[in-house]
Amino acid sequence: MLKNNDLANQHLSEKLRLSEDRFSRAFENAAIGMAIVSLKGKWLRINNSISKILGYTSSELLKLTFQDITHPDDLDKDLDLLHDMLDGKIESYQMEKRYFHKNGHLVWVILAVSIIKNSNGKPLHFISQLTDISKVKEAEYEMKSVLDVTNDQNRRLLNFAHIVSHNLRSHSGNLTMLLNFIETETDENSRKELFNMFRHAASNLQETIGHLNEVVAVNTTITQTLTKVNLKKAINGAIGNIEALLKAEDVICINDVERDINIGVVPAYLDSILLNFLTNSIKYHAAGRTPVIKLFAEIEDNLVALSIQDNGMGIDLRLNRDKIFGMYKTFHNNKDARGIGLFITKNQIEAMGGKVSVESEVDKGTTFKIYFKQG
Repeated sequence: MLKNNDLANQHLSEKLRLSEDRFSRAFENAAIGMAIVSLKGKWLRINNSISKILGYTSSELLKLTFQDITHPDDLDKDLDLLHDMLDGKIESYQMEKRYFHKNGHLVWVILAVSIIKNSNGKPLHFISQLTDISKVKEAEYEMKSVLDVTNDQNRRLLNFAHIVSHNLRSHSGNLTMLLNFIETETDENSRKELFNMFRHAASNLQETIGHLNEVVAVNTTITQTLTKVNLKKAINGAIGNIEALLKAEDVICINDVERDINIGVVPAYLDSILLNFLTNSIKYHAAGRTPVIKLFAEIEDNLVALSIQDNGMGIDLRLNRDKIFGMYKTFHNNKDARGIGLFITKNQIEAMGGKVSVESEVDKGTTFKIYFKQG
């Protein structure tokens, strides 16, 4: 009887030895990183793949805990999941996380962890499996960079199309109206003044055409290519571009911006922004009172805040505040309104690191406040 028991025990021991041998060979030669980790996070045993992934020798890593080399932004999530396993809420978990390589750079892995318990259900240690996904993350980053550049170029092309259709149309309309005034004006002094306005408008048109090249530049991001521009001078140029329209509608336009205020902008965008707000103020002036547009600026939170204030028809912000900068949104029954100007303008302002806000009251007027980086 004892002999039979001895044989059974020998057979069981042999099976256990073979099982441990198979596990050991699978553990050591696995293509992915494998480790046995204590309940407190200390590395107890690692395979060769772990050493290749993290750069540590076995003896070096066994002196550390996984907490020592985990990126701090990933540590809390990892520990929370471990505690859930110890509390019996989950049997295993999987997450993306970052380790610090021995050389200092980050290693991205997919970590899979399961818990080993004894026959009484008491936790003994963790089995961790690490799959290196650093190259996948690098490819994702490169793809995101390409997509960001593509999206940026799409925005620039949209802005380019708007500037061509809106700004050049404003220039051509201004030149045509000035020519009409010249043809009908009989007073010689007035004709000379109109010719000077015409020369100024032609010069501004040439400058705008020169700015268009900047809109489709592809070598750097917009915020890295901002140009220092004097705000008062830029506003005077925009007013000059619509002098004929101001004259035709009897609009008073006041530039109260201080002479020493400079901003960092893409000049073509600034031209577009100023023309859009100014022509909107003219287009939506209120009947029965002289249209007045006033521009002034101040420094707020290290940004230049330009206010463009008019006494026009105004907008009901209770109904339209969330829609005012939306594409294809219009607020007055103007047959020429397409609802894209303010959408593009906001896009241009934000592309240069700025922002825009609005206050308006029906039949009282509107104030747009545009924030630019200081130049």
